[in-house]
Formats: sequence, structure tokens, C-alpha cells
Amino acid sequence: MTDKVCAALVGLDNPHSRGWLTSLQHCEAVGRLVVCTDEECTDVDQVYSNLDALLADEKLGLAIVCTRNDQAPDRIAQLLQAGVPVIAEKPVARTAADIARLNEIAAAKQVLWATAFLNRCHPIAGKARELVAAGVLGRIVSIEGRMVTSTVQQRNPEHWLFDRAQAGGGILHWLAIHTVDLIRYISGLEYKGVSAHKATLSGTGIDVEDVLAASFRMDNGALGSLHAGYVLPRRYGDIYLCFRGTAGDATWVMQDWEGRGDRLIVQSQAEGWAEEEYRQFDLSVGEAPGYGGAAGLGFIADFVAASRGQGTFVTNGDDAWQAMRFVDAAYDAAGRGCQLEL
Repeated sequence: MTDKVCAALVGLDNPHSRGWLTSLQHCEAVGRLVVCTDEECTDVDQVYSNLDALLADEKLGLAIVCTRNDQAPDRIAQLLQAGVPVIAEKPVARTAADIARLNEIAAAKQVLWATAFLNRCHPIAGKARELVAAGVLGRIVSIEGRMVTSTVQQRNPEHWLFDRAQAGGGILHWLAIHTVDLIRYISGLEYKGVSAHKATLSGTGIDVEDVLAASFRMDNGALGSLHAGYVLPRRYGDIYLCFRGTAGDATWVMQDWEGRGDRLIVQSQAEGWAEEEYRQFDLSVGEAPGYGGAAGLGFIADFVAASRGQGTFVTNGDDAWQAMRFVDAAYDAAGRGCQLEL
């Protein structure tokens, strides 16, 4: 790519920071690479200890923000005010109100920003979205999601992710927010109501939930459930997403005990499916260095192009707000013991 951008990675205290750093180092859209951190960092063009100095010295075409959830909104706001397009590591902030403020700034400055909902770039997500839009499943009536993975003990209970003041929430906030977003993305539907139960059962002294069960209603009347937990005594998880409609269903085992997640099983009675009612799609992300493999590299390159007015990006700040709005409501519903309308 000609006219490569100067990119900045802001923060190295996020679990995905080093992965994004590697992606930036290998992305063809990136020329100069700088980092803002207090930690040691090599193989970059410049390291800055604070964002003010970085913005004074560099003309950025992209920043990826990978800081704690309590710190990220102010960093993102400062970058957006300076006119810098921003990719923010999910979940971006502690609350939907924090994200709404960023959307206001981005709109005023007319600058693109998005959260790192990288699962949208998996070819299975695209295939499932395409099939739903084509009516292969008919009208969606049932949605089921799971985000069940390794225990808090395996993930270090001393990490800021398990501190409510710094993180904002637990398993729903950090990991199951991917599922919350994918349900919207694939179905094309919006959340209308939610109820939930949450608990902290790991016995590790953390103050965020490590198990959560939510039920929800979409704007077409479809009902769904989401179960999330840090409960498995192994590295890989039980991550699953299923859409069922009046004409068929689509099931994506996003991660199994071997760490695989590249198969979509579809059953349909829609027109053109009579000869082969059950079909299997094996689609995987290409291998490449960095976070998310080839999908991560493509995510960055496509974002740079979109920030220059070349096409529409796969996600935006409204998607970040919609997902966090669901999270906020689920926590509120769990605390009040009721169903909340969205």
C-alpha cells in the first residue's frame, strides 16, 4: 500500500496489547510505528511515556488503544479530539455512558473510531450473516449463545480484569460481549429486553461476576439465552452460537476442546435446499503474525482505508455502545431481580 500511515499503540497493559503490536509490525498499511507506554518496548520506531508528547511529535493516521477499561475512554477522547482515527480494544470502557461520550466527540470531529470486535471478520460470521439475510433460516425465533472458558485461577485473579473499579465487570463485560455483538451482527436484529442472574463462585476474592446467565428478547420477538462463565479446568472453551428460525437453523461451535472454531452447520427447508437440507461450511481465518491472524491484519488495513473514505468499516462506535448497553442492562436486571426493557 502506498501512503502508509504512522500508527500508535497506546498502552501495553491489556491482555491483547502485544498481539496488536505484532499485527501493527506486520501490517502493510503501517509505515512508522510508535508506542505510548511506561513499559519496555522494542522493535518500534519510538516509545513515548505520555500521550501529549506523542501527539505533539507525530502525525498519526491510526491509534490502537489497549489500556485498562477505566483509563481507555480518556485516552480515546484525547485522540479523537486530535482528529486521530481509533481502534479501541473491547470492551472500550466500563459503561455505555462512557462510550456515548466518545461517539459524540467522533461525530463532532468527523473521525472514525471502532472497537475491536474482530470476530465479525471470521468468514463463518460473514457466511451466517449472509444466510440469515437471504432468508435461509426464515424468521429468527430462537438464539442461543455460550461463552464458557477457563477458570479465574488460570487467568490470574490479581489481574485488573477482575477488579470492578478498573474493569467495570466480569465475564460478560470482558468476553461474552463478543457474543452479544455477534448476535446483533449476524441476525440483523436489535435487543429489546433482558433479564439476568450473575454470581461470583470461584472463591478467589474477586469482585466481578465469573458466572452469568441472561435471557433476552429481540425486536422481532425472538427469544434468546446467553450463558457465560470462567469455569473450565482447561485452556480452551465451550464457545457456541446458534440461530433457529421458521425455516432452519445455523450452529457455529466457535471454540471446542481442541481450540477449533471453523465449522458452520446449517439445516434449512428454504427454497433451493430440498436436495441437500443439511450443509456444512468449513471456513477458517488465515494464519499470520499478531492478534487474530490474517483477520487482525485485514481489520487494521480495512480500518485505515475506511478512515480515508475508502469503503465502510465492519463495525463502528454505535456497535460498541449497543453491546455495552446490553451489558449495563443485564447487570442492572440481575441486581434488581427483574426484566428490563431496552
